[in-house]
Amino acid sequence: MVQGSCLCGQVKYQVELIPEKTFNCHCSYCRKAHGAAFVTLVFAKADSLKITNGKDAIKEHKNDLGGVRAFCSNCGTRLMNYAPDKNMYLSIALSTVDTPVNFAPVAHVNIESKASWHEPYEGIPQFKSLPEGVL
Repeated sequence: MVQGSCLCGQVKYQVELIPEKTFNCHCSYCRKAHGAAFVTLVFAKADSLKITNGKDAIKEHKNDLGGVRAFCSNCGTRLMNYAPDKNMYLSIALSTVDTPVNFAPVAHVNIESKASWHEPYEGIPQFKSLPEGVL
């Protein structure tokens, strides 16, 4: 289990991560939501997620594809993505994890919509979408 929180500390959580499912997402949704060239996400075990503080501060935005992006309503920190049924998928923004981790992204995904001004670093595979079997 790792501990995580938003920038202002109002929202805190615990969750069990799946380190081998860590990736840099370059899709336009993630780029806009984070205001960055990409976001590093790690899949997590949905049944392990526990909001330990600030559950009422969590707000959700549902995208056109039906996915949900959860964020802190106080500071705006993007915390996680999930399907309406979190057991289908739950991904955590790795930048919100407070517990030190010793793993790194295994791939760049959704590079078909990457920022034109950014080239993903070499050394890990690049995919136009999420590879089969990732979810």
